[in-house]
Amino acid sequence: MKKFDFKLEPLYKYRKNIEKEKQALVAEVSAEYNKEQMGIDNCIAKINDSIHIVDSIEESSDDYMNMALYLGDYISALSSQIIIHQDNMATIEVELKKRQEVLSEATRARRAVEILKEKKLLEHKKENQKLEQANLDDWKREYINKY
Repeated sequence: MKKFDFKLEPLYKYRKNIEKEKQALVAEVSAEYNKEQMGIDNCIAKINDSIHIVDSIEESSDDYMNMALYLGDYISALSSQIIIHQDNMATIEVELKKRQEVLSEATRARRAVEILKEKKLLEHKKENQKLEQANLDDWKREYINKY
C-alpha cells in the first residue's frame, strides 16, 4: 500500500497558520471589548451599592442629605464612565466585526483546501481498497489452484 501524499499540504498548513493568526487578532479585540463590558458592569454594581447605602440611611438623619448629595454626584460620575465605556465598545465592535470577517475568509480558504484533502484521501483509500481486494483475490486463486 502506498502512503497518502497530499501535494497541497504546504498550502493547507500555510492557510491553517493564517487562520490561527486571525483567530489571535479576533481574540485580542474581543478581550478589549470584554474589558469595556466589565467596566460597565463594575460601574453598575457601584451604582447599585450606592443606592443601597442611601436606602439604608434614615431620611430624618442629618447625614441623609449630605450622603444623598455626595452619592448623587458619585452616581453621575459613574454614569459618565458607563457612557465612555459604551463609546469605546462601539469603536471596538467595528474593529471586531472587521477582524471577524477577515477570520471568516481565512477559515473559508483553509476549509477549501481541507475539502480537497478529504476528497484526495477518500480517493486514496478507495484505491488502496481496490489494490487490497486484488491481492486477496490473487491469494485466493493461488490457494484454490494449489489445492
